[in-house]
Amino acid sequence: MKELLPLLAVLLASCSPIRPIDNPFAVSGSAPAAHASPLALLRIEVIDVGQGDSTLLIGPTGKTMLIDAGKTGEGVAAVLPALNALGIDHLNWIVATHYDADHIGGLSEVVEGPDQILGTEDDFLPTSDWLDRGDATDKSTATYRNYLDIADPYRSEAMPGMVFDLGGGASAEVIVVNGNYSDGRTIPLNPDEENEACIGLLIQYGRFKYFTAGDLTGGGSPGGWDTKDMETIAGEIVGGMDVLHVGHHGSSSSTNKTFLEEITPEAAVISVGKDNDYGHPTEEVLNRLMNNNVTIYRTDQMGTIEIQTDGNRYEIAPR
Repeated sequence: MKELLPLLAVLLASCSPIRPIDNPFAVSGSAPAAHASPLALLRIEVIDVGQGDSTLLIGPTGKTMLIDAGKTGEGVAAVLPALNALGIDHLNWIVATHYDADHIGGLSEVVEGPDQILGTEDDFLPTSDWLDRGDATDKSTATYRNYLDIADPYRSEAMPGMVFDLGGGASAEVIVVNGNYSDGRTIPLNPDEENEACIGLLIQYGRFKYFTAGDLTGGGSPGGWDTKDMETIAGEIVGGMDVLHVGHHGSSSSTNKTFLEEITPEAAVISVGKDNDYGHPTEEVLNRLMNNNVTIYRTDQMGTIEIQTDGNRYEIAPR
């Protein structure tokens, strides 16, 4: 959305992490506008979980949604400390975009809380709902079985078009899940391709828009394996975007040219591990983003990345 007024902190990889002020839009020496109260900011924390993904949404009225939690170990090592540092003592929603280990492995650890014992007062069980893509999967890994052991009593299947009220006018909408889109279109999936079935969420607050979709595929062929293009229809639905959470850690399977040209993001955040074995993010994707004049932020270079918006302007900086 090019009409927004971005406050992009363009920082080099060597910069020290900083914590943005609670209200980056307040004018010094003046009375704050009603929309500029710290309580009226939407905050998006892209938590550094190495080669994996975890995003925390904090709505303008304090509602919270955790989207994925990295691989096993990162729930304790990264996500719980992030919640503590932010003073978060509850989660309204948990969303598992899909069942790959680097997205769901840490979720059970988060839910069990700092003492890592389920059923005690420090648990982070969601107060509203736990969303995932349901049981249509061929996953049978130990990580997935452990996820089910914890999640099963609380989980619901996400459906396209679901909208979650993050408070103060902010929302999260399911755009795609299991190949089904919020406008009624459907793409039949490869039965053994987990990434094609990812949940894609559009986050909106005022004029600000952010899209995140786990490892959702865009038709690329990493390793010679052809994926289906799930991104292009999603792009047609969500339209112009301010910030894109790049799919699949910058793999060549995602972030296709048509999708980028449809959503025209100003900035992109890539959750990726330093010196990972997959070559993420790929030069192909980085070049595609740069050729579209997209400013790139990477967790492997900057650590946890925070986005704050009052619905008219936004700021991106490492925490």
